[in-house]
Amino acid sequence: MLRQLRNKKTAKKIWIGLGIIIMPAFVFWGLGGIMREKDEKIYAGKIFGKNISVLEFKDSFSAARNMAIIRHGEKFGEIVKDSDLESQAWQRLVLIYEAKRLKIKASDKEVVERIESYPFFKSNDRFDNKLYNDLLKYLFRTQPRVFEEQTRQDIIISKLYQKITEGITLEDEEIQEGYIKINSAIDPKFKFDEKKFLSEKKESEAKILEQKKEEYFSKFFAGLLK
Repeated sequence: MLRQLRNKKTAKKIWIGLGIIIMPAFVFWGLGGIMREKDEKIYAGKIFGKNISVLEFKDSFSAARNMAIIRHGEKFGEIVKDSDLESQAWQRLVLIYEAKRLKIKASDKEVVERIESYPFFKSNDRFDNKLYNDLLKYLFRTQPRVFEEQTRQDIIISKLYQKITEGITLEDEEIQEGYIKINSAIDPKFKFDEKKFLSEKKESEAKILEQKKEEYFSKFFAGLLK
C-alpha cells in the first residue's frame, strides 16, 4: 500500500515556494551513509536503561521538526526559534517506547490515510503524489519511507494519548469554573452570565475537557520519567 502511494503518477507542477523559504534552516542536517553508520555506534543517551544511538536521536529530531512544519506551515521559520525540538525529540522516544510496551500499533492503511488527509499534499482536493514527493524533497528534506514511518509513530503516539485519557470526564462544576477561567483570561472585566454560559456550554466543554486531558497526559508522561 505504501509503495503504491509513492509510485502513483500525477501531472501536478512542483510547489516549492515554502520549501525555498525554510530550506536553509535544514541544510546542515544532510548526512551521508558513512556518518549514519558512525552515528549508529555512538550513544546520545538512555531511556529506561536502553542506549539511544545518535542516529536514533537524529531521526526522532527530524520527526519532531517535520511535525512542527505540519503544525505551523510557513510560520515554522519564526516559531522554531522558540521551540525546543531537542526536548520534543526525547519526548517522542519515551512515548514510542511506552506505546511499544503497551503493544500499540498503526497499520499501513492508517499511515496512508493520514498522509492523504494532509491538505498540503492535495491538488484539486485529491492527493497528488508528485506534489507529495516534491514537498518531502524540498521542504521536509525527508525520504518518503522515513516520512511514512514518522507518520506511523505520530499515529501511535495519538493512540497512546487516546488510551491514557479515554476515561476522563468533566463535572458540571468543572465546566463552569473552566468557562470563567478562560473568559477571565481574555477579559479581566469578565462577569459570569448564566444564560450566555448555557448557550456556550457545549463548545466550552470540549475545550475544557481537552485541557484536562492534556494536563492528565502531562502528569502521565512525568510519571514515566520517574
